[in-house]
Amino acid sequence: MNYGIIRKIIGKIMILMGLLMVLPLLVAIIYQENARNILSFTITIVLLCVIGYLIQFKKPKDNKMLAREGFIIVALSWLLMSLFGCIPFMVSGEIPNFFDAFFEMSSGFTTTGASILGADNTLKVEELSHSMLFWRSFSHWIGGMGVLVFIMAIIPESKEGSSMHIIRAESPGPQVGKLVSKTRATSRILYLIYIGITLIQFILLWAGPDRKMDLYHSIVYTLGTAGTGGFSVDSTGLQFYSAYSQYIIGIFMILYGINFTAYYLILIGNFKEVIKYEEVRWYLIIVIASILIIFINLLSVYQNVEYAFRLALFQVGSIVSTTGYSTIDFNLWPTISKTILMILMFFGACAGSTAGGIKTSRIIIMFKSTFRKIGHMINPRKVSVVKMDGKPIDDTMIEGVQSFFVMYFIILMGCTLLISIDNFDVLTNFSASLACISNVGPGFNIVGPIGTYGNFSNFSKLVLSLEMIAGRLELFPILILFSPKNWRRSI
Repeated sequence: MNYGIIRKIIGKIMILMGLLMVLPLLVAIIYQENARNILSFTITIVLLCVIGYLIQFKKPKDNKMLAREGFIIVALSWLLMSLFGCIPFMVSGEIPNFFDAFFEMSSGFTTTGASILGADNTLKVEELSHSMLFWRSFSHWIGGMGVLVFIMAIIPESKEGSSMHIIRAESPGPQVGKLVSKTRATSRILYLIYIGITLIQFILLWAGPDRKMDLYHSIVYTLGTAGTGGFSVDSTGLQFYSAYSQYIIGIFMILYGINFTAYYLILIGNFKEVIKYEEVRWYLIIVIASILIIFINLLSVYQNVEYAFRLALFQVGSIVSTTGYSTIDFNLWPTISKTILMILMFFGACAGSTAGGIKTSRIIIMFKSTFRKIGHMINPRKVSVVKMDGKPIDDTMIEGVQSFFVMYFIILMGCTLLISIDNFDVLTNFSASLACISNVGPGFNIVGPIGTYGNFSNFSKLVLSLEMIAGRLELFPILILFSPKNWRRSI
């Protein structure tokens, strides 16, 4: 185990976190908030920068990084981000309980959007200051593409090119490769695309006809959409915003669920490769089919055709991209519509996007490998290969996908069992666990779109917080972090 390189990267992450926290501090100053709010961010910034500087002050003897170090760096970084990120809430007194604050920031950085704040809870989202609400939404944007991907974009790459281990450990999906020959250049391209799409959405919202979408609201809702997070600054979500704003956010939620590699190929004019992208094709088919079925189903409830279509488009885009915004309480929808939304919670969007969930590529690989197995059972002599985008997939990747499915459902059911000690109904517990591991946010019943996670016990909030982090990091980095043998100097 190369502890030196772990300290070095963790230190840089903490310093970067401190610098990023300057933005909500500026928001507190601009809105002339009380001294306690300003002090809460100032204290956290100083802590992060000082501790970060001290732990990475001693240079590592070796910059070599293996996959093990990459996974541990990623898992440890996200835990520390959530821990330090919740300090402003506690120091300011706006969310004084540690478990509530940790849950909120775990949800923020993992782009889950599950919240302990709600209209029916003692802590209401409208009671938070502008700076704290901004920090919640900004954490979505930071976590969306991944803070370590940003670090890889700005620090020099090691001679071994070992920083690719970090990108693979942090990026969602089974297939992570370089867009160009250098890892650092790949990270920069990803972030430039991310920033570009974010700016386009912000301009469309701010310049639109919706009076509620002033500069502040346009920023926070854009940050939440870009990171596919879903923290709202209104307890009613986006219900009372204009149809224009709902369409813009609904469409962009779907766009953020597409593999960012596809956008890069479009930028360089390689449209043929984009068309061949099997995952993107199936993702769009699933989205369109879900919207149409729910739209037809909702016509029996809402007589207004445009309104029914808008609800279907927005909620499908929100759930499949794991953003979690809402314009209505879908708990009240017909059973078939709610069932489709629950299925989409499992699916998620594309690998290489900012979305959570199992990912469309894994679903495709699992189906193809299953049919290959059935074919082999019928004709043992038949030799077949699983392909994606016309290229063969090796058995190692197929085994990785199968292992992910097994661990996903073990953790999902295990956490459902653990939080059942709070004696809520089965659908509430299961959908809460599913919404957290898939980084969706809202579930059903008590944790529905107008509900809150604030009624869970501190123990359950801690379980769900760790489940959110595990889900965002695709499970294995957290499992590796908590495996004692991986901390030995040699294995």
